Amino acid sequence: MQIQKFTKQQSGFTLLELLVVVGIIAILGGAVISNFGDQNTRAARGVATQGIAAVQNAFNIYVANESVLPDDLESLACVPFDTAYDVTKYGALTVQAAPIGATTAAGATEAVIYGGGSDVEGVGGGLGAKVAGKFDLTAASAAVAESLDNAGIDTLRYGVTAACDNVDTTVETVAIGTVSGPLGAGLLQDVDIPNQAFEDPRPNNATSWKNRSRGFSAPLAESAPLMVWKAGTNGYNNVKVGADSDDILIGFGVGEASDIVGGAAEQPLSKAPFYGQVAKDKWSHYIVLVNVGSATDPENKAFVQAVLDARGDFLDEEIAEFQGQKV
Repeated sequence: MQIQKFTKQQSGFTLLELLVVVGIIAILGGAVISNFGDQNTRAARGVATQGIAAVQNAFNIYVANESVLPDDLESLACVPFDTAYDVTKYGALTVQAAPIGATTAAGATEAVIYGGGSDVEGVGGGLGAKVAGKFDLTAASAAVAESLDNAGIDTLRYGVTAACDNVDTTVETVAIGTVSGPLGAGLLQDVDIPNQAFEDPRPNNATSWKNRSRGFSAPLAESAPLMVWKAGTNGYNNVKVGADSDDILIGFGVGEASDIVGGAAEQPLSKAPFYGQVAKDKWSHYIVLVNVGSATDPENKAFVQAVLDARGDFLDEEIAEFQGQKV
């Protein structure tokens, strides 16, 4: 009798008990995964704060060494392929009504924002909608062009307009370097290396180009298309990055071809830094806001006002997000 009682005491778990245990493990496992996911996002924001600070420091070092700002920065815009954007040749600067990345093709003679149609992965490509919405594409005045030139910025990298729409049949024959061919076939969201969009294209074969780089370097002069930071009501957006309310801030991407990364002068950045919290089909380099003064009181020599991530957020915003103060 004692042996039988001992055997009963050693019997296994019931099916109900096993299901309860499995359910508890699943809940705990989900909590751990969720916690790790939150940590990944928080870590990425922490890295972004370091990235913004590093880019700012790199520009300070470059200016201290070279006494000018780095040249060949990314314009964040596309223009007809030419040696320069000539307002007398192409007409008044316009941006198509629908954001680039919509279903309509860009006009061959228009300057357009590179992307901006959506923040959703697989829709639009190019710049994300959030960052594109923080800028206006406008023509450089003589004073703005002079201020940038005095600071050392006399060339920019643009995309080719015919290659910046979201219609895969639009092409434009271009000759960049020693290679010529039809550029533009392929949708923006299908670009396989978005961060190389403003680099010189690479030929796929004798008659086509890879759906990757679609840019070229062009002189910066009066009437050149520039991405101007929206000052906001009463200059609010300017003030929050430390500028005067009426200052004009120009946005430039920090790409591989810029002097601060890949040029012949001192290179504080060994590689173009990128921000990882955007969809994989979106361009994700950091952006510098260059202050050229106000329209009534232009700066003789432009200077870097602030650095943004690829979503258009500045350092204090990233710190607040990292600490959970801003969502």
